[in-house]
Amino acid sequence: MSDRSAMLATATDSNEAWGKLWRAGVLHSCSTAIDGNYDGRIAAFWQACFDGVAAGHRIVDIGTGNGALALLAKQHAEARGIGFDIHGVDAADIDPPRWASDAASFTGIVFHPRTRMDALPFDDGSVALVISQYAFEYSRPRDATLREVFRAIGPTGSAALLLHSADSLISLTARQQLAACELLFDETAILDLANDWISGLLAGRDATSIQQAFHQASARVVAGAAELPEAAILRKAFHYLHATLERAQTAPAQALHYLSDAREDLEAERVRLRHLADAILPLPELDDLHARSIAAGYAASTLAPLDQQAGSRMGWTLVVSP
Repeated sequence: MSDRSAMLATATDSNEAWGKLWRAGVLHSCSTAIDGNYDGRIAAFWQACFDGVAAGHRIVDIGTGNGALALLAKQHAEARGIGFDIHGVDAADIDPPRWASDAASFTGIVFHPRTRMDALPFDDGSVALVISQYAFEYSRPRDATLREVFRAIGPTGSAALLLHSADSLISLTARQQLAACELLFDETAILDLANDWISGLLAGRDATSIQQAFHQASARVVAGAAELPEAAILRKAFHYLHATLERAQTAPAQALHYLSDAREDLEAERVRLRHLADAILPLPELDDLHARSIAAGYAASTLAPLDQQAGSRMGWTLVVSP
């Protein structure tokens, strides 16, 4: 497979993995840490960005997911008694009104599924504000996406990006989550053992040795959970395995089907975590994005860390302004 083909295959896998998350109805990718829409200093940052947008002007959220930022922009406009022309763009097959619990809240927002960040469907200089939270940095190549943002906002528009950074809590959590995935899928292969154990029971085979191996793997995973306190995927895996074994007592065939669905969910999360790890930006790359923005004529551009609370680094903000 060529490098280009490999990149396209990886992008397809990632888009589908993210699509699974959005179809689950979560509003944003931080849903386990933030209940509802973004709040605190994150929300305050976005409110300040929206303050500078005039009535009727266009806001485009790139990498919108299930439209959390687009929804914040709409709510901000409504609070001011005005309206924005709001669009959400994502490479995944998104449909926020379909998957969200409150579809009516998205009325008036236009979503563009299966649309790359470096190929935005907007005329030159037609966008007042491009926004992105934990999305721009996933684009490949980033240079092309940055140029596309500059094209869309033209010489008078602005962009605001909240970016994953190597010094953030999200980066720490991602490292632990990926270590947990290695424990689940590679070191212990505990899902395979559960499958073999139940398959043996269903076929009437002696599953004693597999059962013993499963219990040994379980003990290792429990120890891993203590070593990786931020690895929520282990808690999810425990839930799935417990539910599988409960079902196996009375309906082993049903348990195998449940386990297959559980594995698919966990593997999709592993793909998203790998995608996240590749997107995390070290400070020199953040500085480079800032420098490129200034060099492109956006002299008032600023780069700054964003802490949700003291000691809780959530990433860095890049505000591109003329």
